[in-house]
Amino acid sequence: MGLQSLGFYVVVTWLPQVFQDNGVSAATAEWLLFLFQAVAVLTSLAVPGALRWTRDQRAPATVCSAVLPLGYLGLLVAPELALPWSVVLGLGGGTCLVLALAFLGMRAEDAAGSGALSAMAQSVGYLLAAVGPVVFGLLHTVSSGWEAPLAVMCVAAAGQRSRWWPGVTRCGRPGPTSPAWSRRRRSGPRRPDADRPRAEGFKITLRDFLI
Repeated sequence: MGLQSLGFYVVVTWLPQVFQDNGVSAATAEWLLFLFQAVAVLTSLAVPGALRWTRDQRAPATVCSAVLPLGYLGLLVAPELALPWSVVLGLGGGTCLVLALAFLGMRAEDAAGSGALSAMAQSVGYLLAAVGPVVFGLLHTVSSGWEAPLAVMCVAAAGQRSRWWPGVTRCGRPGPTSPAWSRRRRSGPRRPDADRPRAEGFKITLRDFLI
């Protein structure tokens, strides 16, 4: 959640300036930012339906996370192509936001666990994300260019790709690598109420809010 939000905040804050420094007019840069957000909104509307029909959420998570590094890399090597990179970043940003929010519920065993995970992810995660635009601007000032900050965003986007939860596999159910699955295996024979969601023992780890 934190890495996804960090990328969104950085793009909303600095994308027009990146375009202007590469020869785009101020008015055109603002319209390109509008295009980025419009594409992100439209894309996010399609993700819930795709999640409903896919059996393995890791596939869309991998594809969507791969789009963001492509957009940052494009700005790094060919910043004059402002229009396509705005669309690419919008596609990646919109889908990753919905996936991050959806996985908060899929990761938890019940409503109480989902609330606890969501509270940590959106509080600590957004706190991390709020620092992103400041660090991005500081890197630009120190390096006197956009290469260093954009390279850092490529690394952050790649890190987001590597942190998607392996425990969410088929239809949002806990998979063999999830804490819920491990507890069930250690608990021995299945009881009649084994499928009843329980909040006891729910653990939240660092990677749960870095996504």
